[in-house]
Amino acid sequence: MPDDATVPPLDPQLRGQMLAYYNERAPEYEEAYTLGTGTASIRDPEVFKADARVLEGIVARVARGSLMDLACGTAYWLRHYAANCSRITLFDQSERMLAEARAKASGLGILDRCDFVHGDFFAHNFATDSHATALVGFFLSHLTYARERMLFDALRTLLQSGGRFLILDSAWSPERAKFNSKVERQPRQLTDEPHHSPILVQPLNSTLLMRTTIVLVGLVPSRRQGESRSDLYSD
Repeated sequence: MPDDATVPPLDPQLRGQMLAYYNERAPEYEEAYTLGTGTASIRDPEVFKADARVLEGIVARVARGSLMDLACGTAYWLRHYAANCSRITLFDQSERMLAEARAKASGLGILDRCDFVHGDFFAHNFATDSHATALVGFFLSHLTYARERMLFDALRTLLQSGGRFLILDSAWSPERAKFNSKVERQPRQLTDEPHHSPILVQPLNSTLLMRTTIVLVGLVPSRRQGESRSDLYSD
């Protein structure tokens, strides 16, 4: 899915800073789930830890078959869906995040069922009808409104007829509003370093299931013989 020339590009300096941040944060990234740390808004660590436990159960119930873990990061959710999946593709732009994901897959003894793809989401050509499930964890809120369509176009391409997608992401709430603006560049820092990197964050409007997170589940309709993808996905 090459970058859409009609969509304004993300500031290249910001993109570079975001990638550098996630590369450096890879070894401690999962502390957001296990310790409830490393966030820029809600300060109570128990909130994030509790939400993570709920999300783990949702991931385990939804993920099936051949799965694309898009913007997989360290593959935190892998141990919760691996038993249900016949083939797993872990896709991320950060080499160090993918290294953590590979180590996790090795520890679970499932390297033979995993493919690791280092790539730029905005430039990657996703194979058509290649996966039964797509998991997108905390990526949508890093996209501008103009670029959200690109994510759903990619899901339409890579998911099989009758496939499903699961999106986990930050939810906009009165609690977050105490600390952040709806759309902003948030300063983020590593645990032991004073350096701050700006991250584009745009939490989603929602009816909250949890205090910090929204869950979106979608299904690709089954296509009848002779029916094209454009028949199903017209605006």
